[in-house]
Amino acid sequence: MTKPAIFVAAAALTLFAVPTVFAQAPAKKPAAAVKPAPIVCAVMGDKVPDVKTAAFSVYKGKKYYFCCAGCKPEFDKNPAKYVKTAAAGSATVKATKPKKG
Repeated sequence: MTKPAIFVAAAALTLFAVPTVFAQAPAKKPAAAVKPAPIVCAVMGDKVPDVKTAAFSVYKGKKYYFCCAGCKPEFDKNPAKYVKTAAAGSATVKATKPKKG
């Protein structure tokens, strides 16, 4: 092989082979945001329409939300009964922050 042919071969390798070695992998799509589980009533198991305005009770440091005003007094009569149901996965609860002072 002559010197110009070697030069052309080296240039071809540099232009075509080397960039593919250092090419970046395609960017991954960002993971879809995981939606939090809906808050459901501790008594009925129905979805709570609006947590901001929903009735709730605090029992052992956790807030239990209700789908309607009628469920709160039912829960308050026997919270332990409904906490078991909530623990079984039919209700989502939120932990409350301890009050200062």
